[in-house]
Amino acid sequence: MGYRNLIGAFASDTLPTRLLFSDLKANKAKRTPDMMRNLRSMALYLAIAFGFAWAFWAVTWLISQHRLSLPLLPMLFIGSFGPFVAAAITTFSEGGFRRMGRFFGRAFDPRMGWGVFLVSFCLMPVLAVVVELAQSKLAGKPPQFTMTLADFPLNYLFLFVLGGTLAEEYGWTLLSDKLDAVLPLKASTLVLGSIWALWHLPLFYIVTKGAIQGYTPFPVFFVATVGMRFLFAWAYHRGSYNILSNMLFHTASNLAYSLAPIAPAPGDLSTDRLWMFAALTWICAVILWIIAPPRLKGRPPEASGDSEPQAAVRPAP
Repeated sequence: MGYRNLIGAFASDTLPTRLLFSDLKANKAKRTPDMMRNLRSMALYLAIAFGFAWAFWAVTWLISQHRLSLPLLPMLFIGSFGPFVAAAITTFSEGGFRRMGRFFGRAFDPRMGWGVFLVSFCLMPVLAVVVELAQSKLAGKPPQFTMTLADFPLNYLFLFVLGGTLAEEYGWTLLSDKLDAVLPLKASTLVLGSIWALWHLPLFYIVTKGAIQGYTPFPVFFVATVGMRFLFAWAYHRGSYNILSNMLFHTASNLAYSLAPIAPAPGDLSTDRLWMFAALTWICAVILWIIAPPRLKGRPPEASGDSEPQAAVRPAP
């Protein structure tokens, strides 16, 4: 299969808006109550996820501009938990502590398949190494790696707990479930990736150590982030809706930025590495979706407020 056919096969149902809206119309006719519950839950989730994060990040921006005298990093970290808080409130509103506990408990199920686990855990750091080796070859300089093997355990734990994984992936997974219930999979992933990228927007106005967005042009960040979401979605659906796979992928993505100087930094504002990383991310996503398509058997009960798991009713990808 040529590269044009490969990309065409991947994109075949992502772009045709006519088909997308016809699927939405058919779904609405079949499942109007569930559709309305989904829309209300998504609206509630987005309002809290964005409102909570952006409120704390507005305070963080004021601190960075020396207009407030408060610790900056705590505000930055607290704001990142907007999706977590939104997931908790949204699931509680749908069914109290029972539903909230059932949803959050899904992250403690390690069953996802060895293939999904290895890709989720290893792929992004491997891409970072490839990018750094390629860039060093092109520049005629030795590669620069910013993490040693001895640093890995503590860095991984920090990134999992405070680096965005725990704070975000419960929330984005919940939104993924709800978007999947009303959109074809590739379209829902594209929408989710775009929302995820836009959620980070205030960080581009905050220049501080540890936050790459302050030095990064938004377009390349957007392209890379949406591409990552297609990888996350592949693992999540291939691994039977395993939230842990999203968490592993998210941590691995952040680890990639810590392993090599992929993103622009004060000493080097070049975006060459990040564009290369974004391109490799998309290439890997296309290949995985083609050679090992995500499975669409059944769906999580939280997707539309059902009390028990049901057979798949969302549109085929």
